[in-house]
Amino acid sequence: MRLADAERYLRELVETQPLQSIGAHGGEPFLYFRLLKHIMKKAKELGVPRTWVITNGFWAKTGEIAGKKLVELKEAGLTNITFSVDGFHQEYIPLETVRNGIEAAVKVGFERVCVDSYFLGHPESDNLFNISTRDALESLKEFDGVEFHNRQADFEGRGSELVRHMNLKEGTPTGKCQVPFWIGGDLRNPEGIEIDFEGNVTLCPGICIGNTKTQSLKQILQDYDYVEHPILSVLAEKGPIGLLKIAIAKGFPQDQKFINECHLCYEVRKFLSSYYPRYLVPVNCYLE
Repeated sequence: MRLADAERYLRELVETQPLQSIGAHGGEPFLYFRLLKHIMKKAKELGVPRTWVITNGFWAKTGEIAGKKLVELKEAGLTNITFSVDGFHQEYIPLETVRNGIEAAVKVGFERVCVDSYFLGHPESDNLFNISTRDALESLKEFDGVEFHNRQADFEGRGSELVRHMNLKEGTPTGKCQVPFWIGGDLRNPEGIEIDFEGNVTLCPGICIGNTKTQSLKQILQDYDYVEHPILSVLAEKGPIGLLKIAIAKGFPQDQKFINECHLCYEVRKFLSSYYPRYLVPVNCYLE
């Protein structure tokens, strides 16, 4: 994301309504450390009370390096930091490196230092991912003042490949649509948004309510009405099964099985993405 765009979004958000918090995630925000620092500085200047970053900790090669970077970010305005620790991340990032980052974050004294861990199915399920995650968390329990959050992985995007490790349910999930926990509220009255580097404003990965390259963010938020959105209106009123019925009428296979409502919603949206190119973006969410 360009710095000028990020600063413009922050100004428009502050002008539109009281802004409680902003967060940077990716991908990996620390790959763009100067940009990350500038965004936090701008948020601080505009009086945003809480700022977050979610990171895999790859940059914390030593305690000294980790401390230096985190001091810079705290001085710029960062208040909260979350480290991703689980079998998915530790396949690529040495746990000792992440420990350096967590230890440095505790010493620097952020308002909140969190560890988010994603499990494949129930945390107690004994698949290779969960065993690795539990082992990693066991080695981190010595840290005081760190919040540990256990979550279940979603089967969306590249995560949809993980269904091969699960037992697919008989029958079609018929529950309601729940917005991602980091968005809050519901589709009728969401509490948050996400903005990607292409300018897409989304409420859930792959469901767009507008693009800042063609319309101001302020206008997108003022104009938001789920009833006018061909995807969100169905999800809000009928849930993912409502989208399934639309997709079946267009040729979606009727014999597929799904883990849960989110998995159903994603697979159906992937099928429908070419029919709703304005609303089911960014396209990367739906590529194999």
